Amino acid sequence: MFNKIVVGTDGSEHGRRAVEAAVKIAAGNPEAELHVVMAYHPMTAQELAQTVAMLPDDYRNVLHAHYPAEDTLERARMTAQADGVTAHLHEVDEDPTDALVGLAENIDADLLVVGSRGEGLAKRVMHGSVSTKVLHHAPCSVLVVL
Repeated sequence: MFNKIVVGTDGSEHGRRAVEAAVKIAAGNPEAELHVVMAYHPMTAQELAQTVAMLPDDYRNVLHAHYPAEDTLERARMTAQADGVTAHLHEVDEDPTDALVGLAENIDADLLVVGSRGEGLAKRVMHGSVSTKVLHHAPCSVLVVL
């Protein structure tokens, strides 16, 4: 039985499916503890300046860097709540692999759940993927949801 479950999401369809799978696993165990992680690389000052420069003037004043993460985490919380599962939400400004593996280590997780982007071999070799990196570094069992 998996008691401590960490799931990563990025707001994509693959991330949503990973959350749903983790919730279903947690829902079958009243002692389960579900941790939902939204991690991303922080933008450098140059990247932020370039992004802001491309926005229409009206939007520059209302730029809120963490809104997408908050929305993604809230959707994950509601998904868990619908199945009677309480989710602990984590918004982390670091490499997604490091955030997921680090939290799994810190809470002594039994299972780490991630989505698969479904990328081809060439993209995985060139860029790597969070799911592949997690498989190599996780301190616990890993479920990759397609």
